[in-house]
Amino acid sequence: MRQKRLPPVRSSPQAWPLALACVAAGAAVVLVLYAGGFTGMVAMWAGSATYRSLFFVPPLALYFLWLRLPELRALAPRPAPAALLGVLPCAALWLLGETAQVATAQQLAAVGMLEVVFLTVLGWRICRRLLLPLALLWLMVPLGEDVLLPLLIRLTTTLTVAGLRLAGMPTVVDGNLLVAGGVPYNIIRECAGLDFLLGNLLVSLAFANLVYHGFRRRLLYVLASVPVAILANNLRTISVVLISAGGIDLATNHVTYGWFLFTVMMLAQMAIGLRFRDAPAAQATDTPDTLASPSVAGRSRLLAATAGVIVVAGLAPAWAHHALAGDEGPVAVRLCLPPGVEPVPDAAGDDSAWLPRFPAADAQLRGRLAGGAGPVDLFVAYYWRQGPGRELIAWGNRFDDGRRWYFLASGGDTAVVAGTARAVAAERLIGPGGQQRLVWYWYWVGGRFTANPVAAKLLGAWAVLTGGEQRAAVIALSARESGTPGVDHAVLQAALDHGPDFRALMQEAARSDAPGGFCR
Repeated sequence: MRQKRLPPVRSSPQAWPLALACVAAGAAVVLVLYAGGFTGMVAMWAGSATYRSLFFVPPLALYFLWLRLPELRALAPRPAPAALLGVLPCAALWLLGETAQVATAQQLAAVGMLEVVFLTVLGWRICRRLLLPLALLWLMVPLGEDVLLPLLIRLTTTLTVAGLRLAGMPTVVDGNLLVAGGVPYNIIRECAGLDFLLGNLLVSLAFANLVYHGFRRRLLYVLASVPVAILANNLRTISVVLISAGGIDLATNHVTYGWFLFTVMMLAQMAIGLRFRDAPAAQATDTPDTLASPSVAGRSRLLAATAGVIVVAGLAPAWAHHALAGDEGPVAVRLCLPPGVEPVPDAAGDDSAWLPRFPAADAQLRGRLAGGAGPVDLFVAYYWRQGPGRELIAWGNRFDDGRRWYFLASGGDTAVVAGTARAVAAERLIGPGGQQRLVWYWYWVGGRFTANPVAAKLLGAWAVLTGGEQRAAVIALSARESGTPGVDHAVLQAALDHGPDFRALMQEAARSDAPGGFCR
């Protein structure tokens, strides 16, 4: 087959430099205005081993951009003003992220604004050639902590138990705790394999775009990376238990061992993928643009598109700044034990004490409800105002302290509070000596109660944007499990029946410098 030769291109020294300068200006403004989103991403990459692989995303995007330079030189930038409509969802996400302190929303909005800059200034035709580098930028956002991680923990637990039983090892499971061969193992966040999934997805995207030229093969290879990563992770958990049962302690080095298994599986996937690689692609036959020096009208369109995206991109941060202008930082709050709630003894010498972790709360209350069917602990974390680093719902806020008590399972229940049936969130914890604890909790945000964290975030954002009630709190009740779910439910419900008026407790909290003295 005779290869079609590209006609000569008359390149102008002025066509691309002006466009690149406009892109650089727009990107710089986005980096400054949405700095919170970008710095949050980098902080997550550096602070979590799960997301370390995302440091490779920007260099990979630049590399695939560089590979496409010969194609781009043959095309002329043509601004696409209609792409400015993409600012609207990004602005909404940014407002939600800033007012409700949702880091993921801020990060998605920041990346989306960068994409809008490229599309508005360079146009659709060029951005089609840059589809992979631009798509790779979305992988910079460290997703999965709230949605994928719980699913992967449950999946890992299920597959690990199935694999151990298939291997003939008696295994009992309770939530994320499994007992294999008489030895307890807890499937925690680090065992879920989210790091394997993200790492293999990134490598597979790069490999597929280097080896294949058709969309179908690329898609199939990338989709195959998901089961390969899950298989590698579950081979790790199953083999760690089996080998440890044979007398070799792999549990303490399961991370290094897991990455070795993952590398072997990833190389095996590549070896299979290479057997189906495409032949070298023929030279592109697209008709190039004739690049003359940009006219006055062309330069005006580029500059107008750049100015438009800069102005529109600045509206959301300006609105968020105005809405948050009254944020006064951490505030000392007076939160008193209500009648019927006894003080909790000092936990210093109690290895089984329940100590939830809400380090940025303006006030915390710990007590024990009297008059119920059994001892029930009460915990309240109170926020006078939420702000950066002071979020009611955040990754670092936990009902297990990671030292005495560990997360076992989560779910939901229904409780009767002040005569009204309400949904409550539930967590099960495991602690010293195999003791287990049931926790019921719900949020108070914007003057309303809810057990849904998404609803709590939205209520907080609405309160900030409309100037409403911005105080917020989480209320939790906890009791030792008896082994009978119905009994445990009855114990917590009885504590609620004899407990305080939680709405009044929330409303009566005050700044410590407000009139009224101290708690009596």
